[in-house]
Amino acid sequence: MPYVAKVKRDDPFCSKDEREIEAMCRRIAAAGECTVLAGWREDAGFRVFHFPTWAKARAMQHWIDRSGIAGRPMPKLGETAEERAAQQHEALAWALSTGAAHAIVQVYRQARQRGESELTAFNAAADAALTLGRPLGQVNETARVLIDWAEKVMHE
Repeated sequence: MPYVAKVKRDDPFCSKDEREIEAMCRRIAAAGECTVLAGWREDAGFRVFHFPTWAKARAMQHWIDRSGIAGRPMPKLGETAEERAAQQHEALAWALSTGAAHAIVQVYRQARQRGESELTAFNAAADAALTLGRPLGQVNETARVLIDWAEKVMHE
């Protein structure tokens, strides 16, 4: 398809924006075809929309330019530093308030003293956190926070 419209964008779009772009392509292409590709060589840094007619490519370019889609923020990938700090604080607070901190750290230290690898000792600590009532989705974070906390306290 010889006619193109381009949006200058290296970052991914959030899913809402992706759906909006896809809907606009379907609307403009109607029964025709539309191909969307990441730019290559001279089009690097662009998302390129190929259409069979100049009018359809022009309509898409007009929408791209007027919608401001290129300047929309990229989706949030991962957690922010504040979210991570809050999760760590909550894990430590849970462990200290329930008395689980000592038991989890002890399991880790005993495994290391037996000559177990760091990963094996960490997994034992995570298993202990699970046994002591930590939800499955939070055991690894809790074990990591407690091990790091114990190491820090020990070196102060």
